[in-house]
Amino acid sequence: MIKRYSIVLLLFLILSCKSKEEKMFFDFDSVEYFSLNKSKEEEIVKNNRKGIKDSILNNILYSEFPDKLDNNVFYKTIGASGFSKFKLSQEDVEYLRSDILLEKFSLKIFEAVKGCAPEYRDILVFKKNNEISGLAKICLSCGEFYFISSKKGIQTENFGTKQDYESLAKLFNTYKQVRN
Repeated sequence: MIKRYSIVLLLFLILSCKSKEEKMFFDFDSVEYFSLNKSKEEEIVKNNRKGIKDSILNNILYSEFPDKLDNNVFYKTIGASGFSKFKLSQEDVEYLRSDILLEKFSLKIFEAVKGCAPEYRDILVFKKNNEISGLAKICLSCGEFYFISSKKGIQTENFGTKQDYESLAKLFNTYKQVRN
């Protein structure tokens, strides 16, 4: 038992030694948020039931796609196929940088695990000097995420606590309300 506490304490000390810049999952100064429109989601589900599948959209929604940041098909698809696009305010960008999208100590391993397949309806595209530097696909329903970052060696194991997802849902909803 003491050994476990020692390991947790050691991990906490190691993570706290990094600078804030080193702890961030993404290097960014702006963020675009893409949200799947409800009508498009219903259309996709209906078409899938009929056996009519749009492989690119299905890959975006249900799998770890794209596997590289420079996938033009991915960006063209989310830019034109039933996704609403929002540019996050600088205040929200700073909130993501300082509170959500960074390595931090958590006891996530003790949280309940949800058992559903992810549907990535919410996508964040991170930019640094107008160049894409990262991508986060988020499933708020089952608490899954898929990150691609230009930064190497990021440690995302402690991302995705209940509080992280609640904060993201609240942030996303402020932009979705603007759409409606």
